[in-house]
Amino acid sequence: MGGSFTKGHMPDVNHRIFRHLLVGFSCLAAVVPLSVFAAGDYEGYLEHLGTNTVIIAILISNTFLLLGFLIRLQQMRKNLSQKGNALEKSEERIRLMGDNLPNITIFQLECSPSTGFSFRYLSKGYESVLNIDRNRVMNDAKLAFDHLYETDIPSLQKAYQSAQETLEPIDLDIRMLDISGNLKWLHISAVPHHEKDILVWDGVMQDISNSKKTEDDLVEEKHNFQNLFETIDDFLLVCDMNGNLLHTNPSVGLHLEYSGEELSEKSLFELYPEHLRAEICQIIARIQSEQSTTCSLPLQKKSGDTVPVEMNLFQGSWKNRKTIFGVARNTTHRQQTETALRESQQMLQLIMDTIPMSIFWKDKDSVYLGCNKAFIQECGFGHIDNVVGKTPHDLFDPETAATLVARDQQVVSTNQPLFNMLLPYSRPDGTTGQREVSKIPLHNEDGQAVGVLGVWRDVTEHNLAEERLKRTLEDMERFNQLMRGRERRTLELKAEINRLLKELGRQIKYQTTSGDST
Repeated sequence: MGGSFTKGHMPDVNHRIFRHLLVGFSCLAAVVPLSVFAAGDYEGYLEHLGTNTVIIAILISNTFLLLGFLIRLQQMRKNLSQKGNALEKSEERIRLMGDNLPNITIFQLECSPSTGFSFRYLSKGYESVLNIDRNRVMNDAKLAFDHLYETDIPSLQKAYQSAQETLEPIDLDIRMLDISGNLKWLHISAVPHHEKDILVWDGVMQDISNSKKTEDDLVEEKHNFQNLFETIDDFLLVCDMNGNLLHTNPSVGLHLEYSGEELSEKSLFELYPEHLRAEICQIIARIQSEQSTTCSLPLQKKSGDTVPVEMNLFQGSWKNRKTIFGVARNTTHRQQTETALRESQQMLQLIMDTIPMSIFWKDKDSVYLGCNKAFIQECGFGHIDNVVGKTPHDLFDPETAATLVARDQQVVSTNQPLFNMLLPYSRPDGTTGQREVSKIPLHNEDGQAVGVLGVWRDVTEHNLAEERLKRTLEDMERFNQLMRGRERRTLELKAEINRLLKELGRQIKYQTTSGDST
């Protein structure tokens, strides 16, 4: 592109060349016949020619030769003119393309020993990228350099020095600030050449800010993923399709007591107890045709102990290789928690079954979710399976069922408890008895009523012993406290457990007061 953006240059050159050639061939045409007519010394030669016919022939041939040169020169002039026009059109197309390419700036920059840096050409893309008037920059190239990111100036200076010495093309990314101070990433590709003592760059500048941001986001995402991979407590494994380990995170070695070098030489099968390896082989074979699967087999430590895990296996790609990824979670703590919860529920059920009061709980639609033995025995249901999943309409007469459901809905809708309601019922001997019923709402995490906890007792018999009445009142008090606070209920239940264990002659389990010992 050097110098090609100056219009009208080629036609002037064509005219000068044509004029010089025309003068030269005219002199040649005049000299040849004159040499033939040179006097004296050449008379013998002329006589040798015999007649003037030879001279005429020479003149005619020279004339035709001159005409041929003139025609050829005219063709050359025409071709040069066409090429000059084509060059001008090509320049116009380049200018038009440069002005309309999105995020692209075409430029021609020169550096003269006398005037320094200046732009010969700068496309309109410069304005769309940096919002800086290109005419101002064309008049004063310093404006462009003033917007350079300071730390990138050495890179440009190095490229300038290299261009002066070797004329090697430059290809680099730099940062600039637009007119509003926003950071822009620009990729510059330029080819230098010399025009006498002037160094000229023909180049293209592209706005790569979006791609740089995407690149930075990908780098950050990769960094975050690597941090997650290295710090997560779950087991992360990568193996080839044959089960050979390619990579593991530190958690695998920490929990299974292997070094990274030892793991790199193992297969996935060797991380399982020997008697389970045939089963894991089947799972690996299944993953060949399925995208994902799960495995609940325990892993084996280097010491021989096992670690209960739940592993998800799925196909993926690792370093351009088709691989199997495994993500496993140590379920030891969860199993311990589930065991403790199950034991706690069994203990709570045992406590409720020993209390001589009927206890039950329902969902918000009055469907029974559970009860104690006293409730089953008092109502004659036989087994808890005959209660769970049923409603009062399935278990009681229509009038009693309607009353029970109405009280349940009142507790749920108002989110308020009901205490000491008297509910008549028919006894096996045909008499009518009275039950004292209390109900409180069961809440979810948001404090909304999602069910009902109920307690009732038969108050028909007034001849119960003082001790039985006292114990019943104590039970009622404990459950009243249970309704008012979860912490108090837990303490009371622990105290009840301790009392029962003590009566059984066993060591108490919970510390409830300063006087208790574990």
